[in-house]
Amino acid sequence: MTDTTDSATSLKGTSRAFERPRYFPRQLITPDDMNLAQDYVRNRMRRHNRLLHGWGVVCGAIVHPGKDPWTVVISPGFVLGPYGDEISIDHPVTFDVRLRCKPVQESGGCPPSADPWCNDVADPAPTEGQALFVAVRYAEFPARPVRSSGCGCGGDECEYSRWRDGYEICVLDECPPSHVRADGQGEGGSRSNKPPVCECPTDPWVVLARVAAGRDGSLTVETCACRRHVVSHAGEWWACQEAQDG
Repeated sequence: MTDTTDSATSLKGTSRAFERPRYFPRQLITPDDMNLAQDYVRNRMRRHNRLLHGWGVVCGAIVHPGKDPWTVVISPGFVLGPYGDEISIDHPVTFDVRLRCKPVQESGGCPPSADPWCNDVADPAPTEGQALFVAVRYAEFPARPVRSSGCGCGGDECEYSRWRDGYEICVLDECPPSHVRADGQGEGGSRSNKPPVCECPTDPWVVLARVAAGRDGSLTVETCACRRHVVSHAGEWWACQEAQDG
């Protein structure tokens, strides 16, 4: 019988993204082993989302002018990021475009998440008629801090025990090239007789809308400008019908 172990091993890649732990009796398990198991599943999901479903807005995430000057309100929605990450906007988010960026997460615990004396600092207001593009990207944040169980002087320090999914909303000065079709059409995917290429996107943003600022801080929102959607079949279904006797 021919031993194929060496030949099979030579075909395996060495990327950590394609490795998963193999557990065995009396093995010493480290945090790296446990994290690798999670990373393996998450990376497979990202590849599945990006290469089979594509990326863009799946549903919702509509941008509306806010009640206050320079603000917009983003409705709840679901977005697939360019790298395959899932972005769930589960509540309306008010965003001041002068802040340029706003991370969305839940905070609390120890240590304090921010200096209570500090507020968000706004950039100079956009000039009248200036076009800005409201975009979102996936982000993750540490959560659930616990007291360290270590001995010695560092015993009172906190260590975060969770990662929480979140996202960051920012304004871009121009529409990314990944959101512009070469043929100038606004619907459907680019069709070609050539085989698809598994290219990795170069930026993490999904644009939700284009806004233009007025002199008084009022914002005009163009929802379909520089916005790409993912084809979703979630709303398609059919009713069960009894078979007709011939």
